[in-house]
Amino acid sequence: MHGRLKVKSTAEQQEAKRKEREKKLKLYNAATTKIFSKKTNGELDEELLYLCGEVLSANPDFYTLWNYRKEVFLELRESKSTTELQNLFLSELFFLESCLKMNPKSYGTWHHRCFVLDTMPQPDWTRELELCNQFLKYDERNFHCWDYRRFIVKRAKVSPEAELEFSMSKISNNFSNYSSWHYRSKLLPLIHPDPTQPMGVSEEAMLKEYELVQNGFFTDPDDQSNWFYHRWLMGR
Repeated sequence: MHGRLKVKSTAEQQEAKRKEREKKLKLYNAATTKIFSKKTNGELDEELLYLCGEVLSANPDFYTLWNYRKEVFLELRESKSTTELQNLFLSELFFLESCLKMNPKSYGTWHHRCFVLDTMPQPDWTRELELCNQFLKYDERNFHCWDYRRFIVKRAKVSPEAELEFSMSKISNNFSNYSSWHYRSKLLPLIHPDPTQPMGVSEEAMLKEYELVQNGFFTDPDDQSNWFYHRWLMGR
């Protein structure tokens, strides 16, 4: 009838989706073919950067293309001013965030972010720590993000004491946070070293950790995270 919107049937909707997928696949394959052609010809330019970005937006786990982007950035570094490079790398960080939102556990994306921060003229380590906080709120067991956090902490010279407090805040929110317990096992030997003790941590500090993990047992006796940490405390 006139004036009414035609509602597509299920079959029509499926066909439209199929055509859209086919279209995207053709564009994806065409971009990939051109990328490999340009790389073979040694064309490490901004067009290659753009093409890699198009493909990685759809598939952040295409690890080879992150390496290509790295090569392009190293090439551009020779011809760009400091300001131009800073802006280029800032854009890359925003692009990486969009990829991480698509797949927060993409190893290639986190690894490339390390390269960008190490290469750009003026990295903002404070912002990166906050980014880690946000992703760990979303998934506290994301070990890729935990690894990235350790990288940032080292570069930003964050104290082990501050990170121990951070791990405590995560455990207070959830005693099942295995990654936070594990992080404590790496931090304690730095804060309370005692080479005469089996785990390299002072007896006083270890006793406090025993008390802490016992609270976890009372909260959830069946949780494996507490027991794994307890095994570490026992030197097993």
